[in-house]
Parts: sequence; structure tokens; C-alpha cells
Amino acid sequence: MKTNPLIYGVISSVEPGSLAGHAGVKPGDEIININGRPIRDVIDFRFHASDTRLNILLKRGERKFHTKLIKDYDDSLGIDFTEELFDGVRTCRNRCVFCFVDNLPRGMRRSLYIKDDDYRLSFLHGNFVTLSNLSASDIKRILEQRLSPLYVSVHATRPDLRKDLLRSRGCADILPLLRTLAESHIQLHTQIVLCPGINDGEKLDETIEDLAALYPSVQTIGVVPVGLTKYSKAKDFAVFSYSLAQSTLRQIEARQHKFKAENGTRLVFGSDELYLTANRKLPGASAYEGYPQYENGIGITRRFIDQIRYITRKLPASINRKTSIGLITGRLAEPFVRQLAETLNSVGNLRVEVFPIDNDFFGHTVTVAGLITGQDIIAQIKGRSLPQELFVPSVMLRDSAFLDDAIMDDVSTALNRAILAVEPDPKALIDAIIRLSLQP
Repeated sequence: MKTNPLIYGVISSVEPGSLAGHAGVKPGDEIININGRPIRDVIDFRFHASDTRLNILLKRGERKFHTKLIKDYDDSLGIDFTEELFDGVRTCRNRCVFCFVDNLPRGMRRSLYIKDDDYRLSFLHGNFVTLSNLSASDIKRILEQRLSPLYVSVHATRPDLRKDLLRSRGCADILPLLRTLAESHIQLHTQIVLCPGINDGEKLDETIEDLAALYPSVQTIGVVPVGLTKYSKAKDFAVFSYSLAQSTLRQIEARQHKFKAENGTRLVFGSDELYLTANRKLPGASAYEGYPQYENGIGITRRFIDQIRYITRKLPASINRKTSIGLITGRLAEPFVRQLAETLNSVGNLRVEVFPIDNDFFGHTVTVAGLITGQDIIAQIKGRSLPQELFVPSVMLRDSAFLDDAIMDDVSTALNRAILAVEPDPKALIDAIIRLSLQP
């Protein structure tokens, strides 16, 4: 019978002068266990390495050896690893009809087709996971090691409806699991990907109310409209319309008032895309209560607008040399990027143009900047009169490449212009412009 090879954490670096360094631990060593407990990932390492007396079993080449340490509870060993998850990423067993990965075209780079659904990455990085592949030992570990907060894709609390949405081969009945986590005070940030005609309307109300009943364990509920590309298999989905966005926001805001009165928090938040689709004014910054679901597209536009106002007061009257730049963006953010460009054009020696890109690759219903490809940028602005420098928001890139595998140099060569990736916020942009103007 074949057995899987044992996988240990490979040490990538040891901080000079650290406890591990003094103990003779070296890069390339593998950690097998600490105080007899197996180390499956960096979470295990951090949890068990917090003890004050450590007996660490390591492997160097074919040799295994022990090193013993005495430390204070908060002392760091000074070790980094080549990977966070030593036994690999757990992939998703679901077949959600709206899954972005399942609806990618063929021929893109392999890493884009990996569907992670790993509760450890949820804890470490805020990735949303379905929790549909948890074993009893996984749940026990979450509770014992206090892996909180977790970010959970709920979509619907009715088991039959959630099963249809996930096309799940795992646990679709999410509420009993969430109650177990809540009883142990595990904090949860939840999301509902809203699919027209499926989990909206009264079903959305029901899901929100079920999750709100688990407050304060459930810290937030994010409502995000489904995003479909031209490759999507869910052809029976209705378009997320202006009227549906309007009615959904009315549902959300009614519950915000209720929850605010009951618990002092709005609890449920609509994504920026809902407000933009509904042509509604965005809430003020305070309504986002610290932006707990910022990475989920909730509050990004509000912060962007507020930063424009902030930098308006901080802009220099002029920069050192004449500089012209182009800001590349998607259609959704175009109005706000144009507002930023208008503000920046008040600076002497600076000229800013905006280049909105239609998403021919994924389809024109996809309007976010993060899904713009290199080939669409080239096709739509090549041959035009371009400024000296082109800036793209860093969210367009994955591992320094666009989603279609075009790298920055490919686009730069095709357009015969320098291209710089910057964080998608006004302050980062003006800092980059000033650095550029100081270059000889």
C-alpha cells in the first residue's frame, strides 16, 4: 500500500541573533514537531512555539536532531518558512454556479485554476471560505487554537438553497456549524453573493436575520452582487439590474437601522457595486464602521473619494519637472479616477489623463479594474497619443502579471511607454508622481 511522504515545514531564513539562530537552526532545516506535537503549518508553529520550554525536533538532510529552548511566552524564535501550509492548500469541493475559477477560459496560467477553500488561509489572510469541507478534527482545532476571525461565504442559510448554490458535496447546512463556532466566541465575517432570482428578496432577508441572530460572533455581513463573465455557465441568471440594486439596498438599510438600534452596529453592509449600479450616493465613512470588509469591495470607493479630498489640501503647487501620466482603470471606477485626475491637474508641471478600459476579455458586464487584462490595455490604447508614463492599479496584477499572463514588460514594449503599478489610492498615486518628477 502506498503512503504519502511526510511533509515538514522548510525553514527559509533564520534571523541573526535570534533564539533559533543561537540554537544552531539553519535555513533548509525542516521542523518535524515541537514538544512532540506535529507541525502542519505556520499556525501550528506559532501556537506550539509560544510555550516557554521547547523541545524541537528538526531534520537536516537525512539526520534528525533535537534542540531545546527556554523562552518568555512572547519571544519570537526568529524563523520564517518557505510555505505557510506545509501539507498543501485545501481546495474547494463545491461547484458553485457563479464560481469565477470554474468560469475561466482555457489556456490561462495554472495558478489561476486553484480554488482554495482552506480555513487556515481564512484565518491568516481573510480569504472567504465555505467551511463545507471541515472535518470534526478541523472544528476541534479551530476551537482549541482560537482561529479567529474567520471569513465565511454563506450565500444562504436555508440548507437546500445553499446546497443548490454551492452544488456542494460537503456540509451545506451552515447554521449548526456557525452556532458551534459562536458558542466558543469565534468571530466571523460573512458574505452573501447575491444571485438574482435565487437568493435575493425574502431569502436574503432570512439569511441576514439568521446571521444577525449569531451576533456578536457574526461581526459583519457583506452583500455583494454576483459577477458573471462571458464564459459563465450560469446563463439562466438574470442581470443584476438598477431596480434590483435599489430594492436590495432598501432591504440592507432597513436592517442597518434595526441592528444599529439593537446592538450599536449596522452589522450588514452593501458592496460599492450595489450603490454604483443603483446610482445611489455612497454612505459616509462612519457608516462603514472601520471598513471591516474593505477587501471585499465594501467601502473602497468611499475611502478613495475621501482621500481625494485629503490630498487636495496636501498637493504641492508644482512639481520639479514637466510630467505627463496616464491612469488606466476599469469602467466602474472611471468617474472617481476622473475626479482624481481633475484634482491632480491643478498641480503645475503635471498633466494627468484617464484611460478607461472595456473588458473585452471577460465581457463588458465585468467593469472592475482588477479583472482588466494586458491584451485589452494594448488593444484599446495602442496607437493613441499617450503620456510619458502609464500607471496601472496594483489590483490588476497577480504575481506581477495580468490575468492573461501578459507581464508589465509586454505591455510596456507594445505601447512604447514605461508602466508603473501603484496601490489604488490617491495618496499612493501622488507619492509615486512626486518620486517620478524627482528623477533626472
